[in-house]
Amino acid sequence: MKLQTSSSQRQYIFLANELASLDSSKKYRVLELGAATEIIKSYLPENFEYKSADIDSDHDYKFNLDAGKFPIQNNMFDIIICFETLEHIMYPDRVMKEIVRIAKPDAIFFLSLPNEYNLLQRIYFLLGKKTMFDEPFQVVEKHLHIHKPRVQDILGLFSRYLAIKKVHYMWQSLHSTDYLPFSFLFRFLDRILTLLAKVQPSLFSRLVIVKAVKKNVRNSK
Repeated sequence: MKLQTSSSQRQYIFLANELASLDSSKKYRVLELGAATEIIKSYLPENFEYKSADIDSDHDYKFNLDAGKFPIQNNMFDIIICFETLEHIMYPDRVMKEIVRIAKPDAIFFLSLPNEYNLLQRIYFLLGKKTMFDEPFQVVEKHLHIHKPRVQDILGLFSRYLAIKKVHYMWQSLHSTDYLPFSFLFRFLDRILTLLAKVQPSLFSRLVIVKAVKKNVRNSK
């Protein structure tokens, strides 16, 4: 399957390739948590039944991830996707427990978190510079980046609840989107830094993506 994606959506290529490799004769129930604009939906093969969950009303499930138990029954979904969401919520461990609960025994999980200790963030700290996600005293109120995990923190969180099968490290510049001037230079830089991230992820990865299964599953999905 040839993937058509903009430069600002390259983080979904790993997901799309993994989904395309699954049994095409089987039907899969998919839940995306923190779905926002539901970009992921466009990358799903036809045999995937997609459901979305977020805090606003334009989704199949409307609820606050921090509110406690999800309004979803046990063992409901074959695939659960949660990309760049857990850093915005107060209680990631509680959410991870709920993610495991609503997934089928042989479910596959695709999860991601930003590495907030990458090289650029360290430079920003030395220069006293803040990003759009670091508004003082407003991170909780505005659901910004409440948590600032390192690579080892991200993998530690996910591995407490799941068995990690694959890890994908990538760098994506905020200026690499197709419509910005000189974006081709940033896209080239992204490719170089993504290669470096495989060697030194703590410095050169901005995003950590994992594929995982439940811990009691012994197959090699």
